[in-house]
Amino acid sequence: MKSSAIIFLCLIGLSSQRSTPEDNSYVAAVVAYELQSNSATNLQNYMNIIGDAAEQNADIIVFPELAISNRETVVVPINGLLKEHPIPALQPELFGEVLVSISSAARHHQIYVVINVQEFLNCTIEATGENCPENKNYVFNTNVVFDRAGAVIDRYRKINLFGEVNRTATLTPDLGIFTTDFGITFGHFICFDIMYQVPAVQVVLKYNVTDVIFTTKWYSEMPYLTAVQIQEAYAYVMNVNFLGAGANNVRVGNGGSGIYSGKAGALVSIMPGISTTKLLVSRVPKVPGQVEGDYPGPMNDGPLVLDSLVLRSDPSLPSYVTRLIKPGLEEFTLIDKDVVCRFKIHMSERHSDTKYTYRAGAFSGVRSYIGEATGGSRVCSVFACTGNNIDTCGKRFPRFSSNTTAVFEELTITATVPTPKPNTDLSANSATYFPLSLDKTIKPLKPEYFNFNSVSFFDSLSIYTLKLVKSAPDLYSFAIWGREYTTDDEEISPPREHVEGADDSSGIYSGKAGALVSIMPGISTTKLLVSRVPKVPGQVEGDYPGPMNDGPLVLDSLVLRSDPSLPSYVTRLIKPGLEEFTLIDKDVVCRFKIHMSERHSDTAPYYRAL
Repeated sequence: MKSSAIIFLCLIGLSSQRSTPEDNSYVAAVVAYELQSNSATNLQNYMNIIGDAAEQNADIIVFPELAISNRETVVVPINGLLKEHPIPALQPELFGEVLVSISSAARHHQIYVVINVQEFLNCTIEATGENCPENKNYVFNTNVVFDRAGAVIDRYRKINLFGEVNRTATLTPDLGIFTTDFGITFGHFICFDIMYQVPAVQVVLKYNVTDVIFTTKWYSEMPYLTAVQIQEAYAYVMNVNFLGAGANNVRVGNGGSGIYSGKAGALVSIMPGISTTKLLVSRVPKVPGQVEGDYPGPMNDGPLVLDSLVLRSDPSLPSYVTRLIKPGLEEFTLIDKDVVCRFKIHMSERHSDTKYTYRAGAFSGVRSYIGEATGGSRVCSVFACTGNNIDTCGKRFPRFSSNTTAVFEELTITATVPTPKPNTDLSANSATYFPLSLDKTIKPLKPEYFNFNSVSFFDSLSIYTLKLVKSAPDLYSFAIWGREYTTDDEEISPPREHVEGADDSSGIYSGKAGALVSIMPGISTTKLLVSRVPKVPGQVEGDYPGPMNDGPLVLDSLVLRSDPSLPSYVTRLIKPGLEEFTLIDKDVVCRFKIHMSERHSDTAPYYRAL
């Protein structure tokens, strides 16, 4: 057996009594577990860890996905034998070793226990209370919940599998939900489920649960979907307490566990650089976000140690509309189909031979999840790259070095997107938007570093704003990341041709007075633009350089993209003369008054009103 360390966190205010419905909080434990090759060893480790959690007065403990064994299966007859004999510890001859052992530990230590197993269902014989569409054997990815008496009180089968070719998705999409004796009702689901409307959104909105359990063996991906990053963002947006237990194997990118409380962020979390076993314990307020007293907070292995953690890269980044970010203050807009991203960025570089570059990106489309599934996404983001090419983005340098990241003194992202529509059948919205960030610890910024808010107009457009409120010197990414569930399973969006010439506009502007000096080059060159700037925007006095023109013939060399959404517009061809007319698209009413005359030319453009 490999050596493993159990970390005990000293907690202020823990009593020797278990929590009650009248208490304002309860004590939760999650296990960041390094899977051992021997199933018996794993089971014994589980038993020991349950005892350790009980000694710290934990009311509930959560273990990761598939951490007892990747090979052996467990029968969980919750609609059969367990109805008559719900406590396996009292009838060991009727049940397998895993159920009996965990039941015994839960009963002995008077603690709720959540484990994840490979569940076996034999549909070649009568299976009481089970849905058996075919006469065959099934294997499921399953959470099993035990109460303090050791009784099995809930079973949840994973709905959204991730590359699990030997397992079957649940045959009936039942949600995982159970109620405790300390007054909390938990929803629970497994790993890749968090990416989907059902169950991740539905279980919270339909049943108004405030506490969620998450068993996982997560494969982390930059710049948005590292484990602790998405766990904390889910807790923030759904405003729930979130208990995430992750399996640890840094060599393949597994790792990341924590306990989070709504918009208060991580009560305790870890993103490991070394494969090990750690027990994380914290008191959890029953009202998410209402945190009082001291909490362990994020635990850091250090950026050098984190070099060992394998991280994948988001394969959809080449499909983004992007712009290379330059040092200094910039304001600009990027548009991709129905996503409009507005950026205000003040960035400065640090002195280092090796530096990250940064891009702003806009995306509306469908991405791949490592070839296992496709899902809709709408994104406005800033992310780090190891070079100038888009293919270098969403990656780290092989070895950590200080001063390689830029310093963001100011960073505001505004995303204008279609308003998520409610699905009354599912009791869930059609999209969810998350504030995501990542720094050198491979964890998100603490909530006090940013503001995130949204406003909707006419039930058709929503504006999400993510603003950095403290200087951040170690950012890998900062994003409004939306999951658009309605385009799941569609073909992935193709990569774009990234032409840097399209980014080469520069200028100094002053409010409604316009350009003090600006250039749109037709020849790739370097030019220094200098202008006096009034402290009150728009109150310009004296002479200013104004726009600098390369001339229309020279500008033929400038590559320009076309807005891909134009075919979706309501349009009208404009004719010479005076016209007045109205165009309407949904809740947008456009009134035009146009007097146009053509000039004599063999080649003349046509004009349309949109």
